Amino acid sequence: MLRPSAVVVIAAIVGAPLAAQEFTVKAGASFGGVSNNNLLPGTLGHRNGFAAGLGLASGGLVGFGVEALIAQRGVVSDQAAGERKLDYVDIPGYLRIRLPLPVVRPFVYAGPQVSIELRCRSGGVDCADGARRKTTYAGVIGAGLQIMALSLEGRYVYGVSDLKLGTLTNGASYQTRSFMILAGLRL
Repeated sequence: MLRPSAVVVIAAIVGAPLAAQEFTVKAGASFGGVSNNNLLPGTLGHRNGFAAGLGLASGGLVGFGVEALIAQRGVVSDQAAGERKLDYVDIPGYLRIRLPLPVVRPFVYAGPQVSIELRCRSGGVDCADGARRKTTYAGVIGAGLQIMALSLEGRYVYGVSDLKLGTLTNGASYQTRSFMILAGLRL
């Protein structure tokens, strides 16, 4: 059984970071592609879509953050066999450094991300499952500005997991690459 003094110490240790947390709603544009896209059939272009979700971060000069975002990535093609429209739930965790200035607070962040596939479409139909991974990993890096309760940021997502989009004639690996522009509202 814990002594009352131990309970007070544990509450202080756990409560201090919790009191400094920020809850944010984010939304914006996602500009996605895949590595090695010149090996897929057809004339390819980036899939532009949306990203939206929620974030939780600790405050102060140095803090941590975690988010859950629905994000669209992939490639579009003039041939159905080359098109891949991928929808994910992205869960990045990152270290954030924010300058504590009075009005405008610039920040930078970096960390790992896990993405869980919600949907994959190719040529208007669901992708065949095969050996394709449903969970992928990436690194994220970003920077932005916070002005009072509003924020604007740019983020690059560098996928490190092979999406297994290769064919019998093409064994190349494919990883997601995307850039996001997100606006946020701190609640």
